[in-house]
Amino acid sequence: MTIFERVLFVSQADAEAMNPSIGMALISITDPGRPNAILQPGWTAVHRAAFDDIDPVAYPDDYGTMRAISDEQALGIARFVLATAPTCQTLVVHCRYGISRSAGIAKAIAQAFGLPFPVAYDEANEFVYMAICRALVQADREARL
Repeated sequence: MTIFERVLFVSQADAEAMNPSIGMALISITDPGRPNAILQPGWTAVHRAAFDDIDPVAYPDDYGTMRAISDEQALGIARFVLATAPTCQTLVVHCRYGISRSAGIAKAIAQAFGLPFPVAYDEANEFVYMAICRALVQADREARL
C-alpha cells in the first residue's frame, strides 16, 4: 500500500508550472471569485476549494465579504486526503502565494501522516491548520465505520 511520502506547499504560479508525474495529487486553494488554477495534465487527483486567507479566531475583525474555510470545506479536503493517500506518494497544496493557507493544510497533513514539515515555519494559517486537523480526525472516524 502506498502512502504519502511528502507533502509540499507552493504558490499557485508554481503549481500551474508543475509537470506532475504519476502518484502526485493536488489540493488547489483559490480566493473566492478568482479563476481556478490552470493546471498541467497528469495529476493523479485534484481537489479544489475557495476560501480567503483569514483567521477569524485570532483576528476577529469584520472581514466583510471575506470567507474563512468552512467545516464542510475542511472535511472535503480531509476526505480527499484519506482517499488519495493509498495511491499517491506526493501531495501538493497550493494557494495564491503558497505561504499561509497552503502551509496550514500541509502542516496538518504532515502531522497526521508523520511527514516532515519545516519546524521553524511560522506563517501557516492557524485557523486553517486547526480546521484541517479536526476534519482529518472526523474523516478518519467516518472511514472506519
